Amino acid sequence: MQFKAAIKLGHYFLTAYLLVMVGGYYLLNQQDDTPDELRAVSQLNSDHWLYMTERNIGGATVPITYRYYVHEKINASDQEITKQLRELDPLISGMGEINDIQINNDNRLTVSYSGRFITIDDDVDRITFQVQK
Repeated sequence: MQFKAAIKLGHYFLTAYLLVMVGGYYLLNQQDDTPDELRAVSQLNSDHWLYMTERNIGGATVPITYRYYVHEKINASDQEITKQLRELDPLISGMGEINDIQINNDNRLTVSYSGRFITIDDDVDRITFQVQK
């Protein structure tokens, strides 16, 4: 009789433990839906605009991330613009800033960026780095 009670009690503890583990895993791995904030918009030429968004969700433990997009003009509110940009791949994503950006008549983009970067768009075919310490 005591053996059956011990098995039953162990089963309850194991079930509760598994529920806590699965629930914790679910809560910790949810996708964050906090939108970026639009920080700057500037016109590059008649067809292209530079959009800069900021993502600041980590407080003191996660650095602020900036995303730079080159896209056609988006006529919408700031929230709608960030929502549309979120569906695109950023040109550059990182903790730095674009110092200078030029676009020529052949739609060739020249960017001067300083700071740490996380990603660069896959469509970029040539990158020149300047290293400073």
